[in-house]
Amino acid sequence: MRKNIIFIILVLTILASVPVASAQDEDFCETLTFIEYGDSATGSITNDVNGYFDAYCFEGAEGDEIVIDVEGTSGDLDTLVRLWDNNIETLYEENDDVEDGNTNSQIVTTLPEDGDYLIFVSRYEFEEGDSTGNFELTLTRTGGSKNTGGGTKGGSDDDKNSDVADPSEVITLDCDTGETLYGGLQFGFISINPGFSYTVTVFGIDDFDPVLAVETEFRVGSCNDDERNAAGSFAVVPGAGNLFASANTAQVRFSMPRAGSPVVTVGSFDGQGGQFAMVIEGLAIEPSTELDGFVIRVPEALADETLSVYMISRYTDLDPHLQIAAGEGLDGVFSTQGEFFPDLIDYNNAFFIAECDDAGSFNCEEGTPALPGGGIDIANGRTYITGSFDAGIQLVPETTEPLLYVFGSSDSRSRGEYAILIIGTAPTVDID
Repeated sequence: MRKNIIFIILVLTILASVPVASAQDEDFCETLTFIEYGDSATGSITNDVNGYFDAYCFEGAEGDEIVIDVEGTSGDLDTLVRLWDNNIETLYEENDDVEDGNTNSQIVTTLPEDGDYLIFVSRYEFEEGDSTGNFELTLTRTGGSKNTGGGTKGGSDDDKNSDVADPSEVITLDCDTGETLYGGLQFGFISINPGFSYTVTVFGIDDFDPVLAVETEFRVGSCNDDERNAAGSFAVVPGAGNLFASANTAQVRFSMPRAGSPVVTVGSFDGQGGQFAMVIEGLAIEPSTELDGFVIRVPEALADETLSVYMISRYTDLDPHLQIAAGEGLDGVFSTQGEFFPDLIDYNNAFFIAECDDAGSFNCEEGTPALPGGGIDIANGRTYITGSFDAGIQLVPETTEPLLYVFGSSDSRSRGEYAILIIGTAPTVDID
């Protein structure tokens, strides 16, 4: 108890210079940095009185199942993490060592109510301790409430799909299973060579059950709803946190019998929409001057929904670079029936509207979050460790015109394998 009292006194002194008795009147989240689910933050613990701890806020909802990880990244720092309410009145959880022999810290808990929460990162024995160094904090939501939380106070509805779309506003596809896929988005490879194998995996977010179709030729291919062989797959996704393969995860593995331009479609069989994260792996920039391209077809129902695309290198050999082009040069690339004609692209009449070298940095589209630590691991496939050099662009299309995504290496000097991570939405469709 004595250490908690000393801790509160020091925090109040450093943060707001208010007496302990009035702590319940202080909303410290009005002045502290907010982070979102799926975000990472870095800081330092020093021997200076103002360096004993660092503090962050996030917005959560009742029933959110969360994980807070704090890893020491330099020095001899023995981390300690605490989860409080927004006025340091109630201590919900505390952890010193995630396990015996490991000085990193972790809190796994379920939030009791809607509201703002404070995360305090410190060191073992706080002001009496002597360990110092840098740390990385990661906040993820593993389940529970469908409220995404995070961001500025009050949250945002930009990524919520509350409207019901007319079937004419979405992409539909008759599957080889005899069912109809009510699609969210279509992704057309501009050209890939035969002899290479690719894997497409789609994780549903917040209990969404995605369906995946891959056409190696127009109306030739297969659909997949629930793929048990995807079990064990894992991805850390900005805004969604840790996603583990479930009974609803969809996956298709394919190779091309000849050079061509396969089309990937994500949607649902029952018209119940939601958010998804799709991973496309088996890609590479080789040689370093090579450029890969995708054309994304956005239906009317999703023109105002946020779309995020990341390029994640498998090894540090490749420094990814991502650009988006639009314009009249992409007219007619997709027919109204969904047939893809990449040879019709007029590159002289397409212009770049966004680009990114390192996601989350100043040289990328404003508002695009950096990739959290943890990476992607596809069962029976490859592992990709996310890093500060990976590229990403988040935007709202505001159009149904095709968008061309161009994947390459920074300054055309590096090369290597990579995966594409797409975070998008499948609309809810009135199919009655």
